Amino acid sequence: MEELIKKAAEARGLPAAMVERSAAARAKAEATTVEAVLREWAGEEAAAEPEAAGDAAAPTNGQAPDVTEEQPEEADQPEEPAPPEEPGPKVEVLSPQTSGEATGDDGTDTDATEQEAETAPQPVAPSVPVGSPALAGFPRWLAAAFLVIPTIAVLYALLAPDGPGCGTSGQLAIDPVTGEAANCDGSAPGEESTDFFTLGGEVYTARCAVCHGGNGGGGVGPALAGEAVVATFPAGSCATDDGHITWVALGTGGWPDPTYGATAKPVGGGGVMPAFGEILSEEELGAVVLYERVNFGGLALPEVETDCALI
Repeated sequence: MEELIKKAAEARGLPAAMVERSAAARAKAEATTVEAVLREWAGEEAAAEPEAAGDAAAPTNGQAPDVTEEQPEEADQPEEPAPPEEPGPKVEVLSPQTSGEATGDDGTDTDATEQEAETAPQPVAPSVPVGSPALAGFPRWLAAAFLVIPTIAVLYALLAPDGPGCGTSGQLAIDPVTGEAANCDGSAPGEESTDFFTLGGEVYTARCAVCHGGNGGGGVGPALAGEAVVATFPAGSCATDDGHITWVALGTGGWPDPTYGATAKPVGGGGVMPAFGEILSEEELGAVVLYERVNFGGLALPEVETDCALI
């Protein structure tokens, strides 16, 4: 069998594995054997007949073969089948008459004849069964996709009928007046925006919480919670020369006056305030002050962003 597969592969110019699978598929479809298909592809059937004929005509022992006088009886030839009759009755179509009842040449009613023609059974095209080879190549994953994809689309429409919100999947905000697109914080698209409140919370936890407490309740340093920080530095005094940001940047060692803030607290009276101007960047200084004024002072974020000159 391997030699036969090899010959068929050489005759077809294809790999042996592909020829073997193709022969198996054809043998199954034609209800024959794989060997018969391979012999046909290898050309052995055509070569077998001349070889058999040569063997029969070859003399034995140098002598002509004996010819018997008996002649084979002629085989009964099968009669040719009669051509199949066309389905449905034959109908003779007559031209309509101008008056009177339409009748045929034999006196029959043509209306009845036409009615019989209309009710005659018509040939029906054969339907392809579900398990036929014509549908065997249809992939099952494609059929599953026809069910899964519409289901996902319906669920998405139910869960997010208005689409993604601002900031989700790169969604921008749209100005209802001008119709122009902008980032969620109002900045121009393409520009990077900073979440100052989040940045300030990170700086406060790393630098300030050890003295002022994680919740702003105070420790070795004065308390900031309960709007105490706003009492010292009221609204409008965030970015001024003697305001909140300047106090955090200079600390007790660099503050030029003996008191600070609206309540005239003595410098150093509540402990030593480190100077963070050389440790933090200007953005980090503004962010941590914004965090204290919003989180502990109860001020509105947009107002503090403007007051601290962050936007």
